[in-house]
Amino acid sequence: MTDQLFSAAELEELKKDFIVETYEHLENAQDALLQLEKDPANYETLNFIFREIHSIKGGANFLGLQDIINVSHEMESLLDKMRNYEIYPSSDVINAIFEGIDIIRKLADNLENNEQSCIDYTSYIAQLKRIDSSKHSSDTAIQGRIKNNDDFQTSNEPEFARNQEDDKNGGFTNFRINDDDQRIDEDSYQMIVSFEYGDVTYGIEVEFVREIVRPTDVTTIPFAPEHVMGLMNLRGDVVTIVDFGKLLGVEKSESNNHKVLIIGNDELTFGLYVDNVREVVSVLPEEIKKELNVSSISSGEILKGIVERNGEFIQIIDIRKLIERSKIVWS
Repeated sequence: MTDQLFSAAELEELKKDFIVETYEHLENAQDALLQLEKDPANYETLNFIFREIHSIKGGANFLGLQDIINVSHEMESLLDKMRNYEIYPSSDVINAIFEGIDIIRKLADNLENNEQSCIDYTSYIAQLKRIDSSKHSSDTAIQGRIKNNDDFQTSNEPEFARNQEDDKNGGFTNFRINDDDQRIDEDSYQMIVSFEYGDVTYGIEVEFVREIVRPTDVTTIPFAPEHVMGLMNLRGDVVTIVDFGKLLGVEKSESNNHKVLIIGNDELTFGLYVDNVREVVSVLPEEIKKELNVSSISSGEILKGIVERNGEFIQIIDIRKLIERSKIVWS
């Protein structure tokens, strides 16, 4: 799908950006793994590593880089079980993550040099699956956490309890964690499509974006508001196209890479004309800052929040407020 949305030159630029970001994520994950070796019970460090690998997988998914998707997915699954205390981060497990970082780095090197990948990572995937199915299991994981972490209370009420049946299975009937020890599931992430207009980066939740297309001939509508560019034929369906910049009243862009985000649900579909679509990013709900002074932000009236990524801000748009402002009725 990505090949159909972007020209060869645009794809090359996206790949270059992905490679740079991947090297940064790998470096960050590697440094954090060294910390985790010293402090295996540090949940924040473990979650940070998970997010770095998750970001790599998200970028690879966007570009359709299957080898990197495969390796990062298995690493992410293992890290997630470590976060959920199903697998203890022993030296063997941590070394396996280090090995995965090396494999992804080599795959990124091949991509950067436009070389055909000849890296056989099947044995590595099998190694991760063996770890997953072995007894690096919840028994060891929980005992390691109890030994190394003060989050568990030492009151008369036990934080975990066994019965005879559980002893046979090596499991626990009652395993509770303090409220301030927050687990973050992959489902907690919000996927945001980031795009540009002028010098600003915006974002819309991916659930509202049906597809991304290049603008074709748009038929103007007499007496329509200035921000309504007109109607576009989308494979036989007539779609209203809204100029995002004119809707916000920002300066006209000189971009030559314009795209149309097809926004909608079963009741309403319209196109949002923007400068360029960048990537899909994953954010946690608590990362979205809502209590901000947005008087100087052009999208303030339709702003859901702002999130920071790699030193820049993404203004996340509230899609319903966007529709209200554009005078399109959302059913």
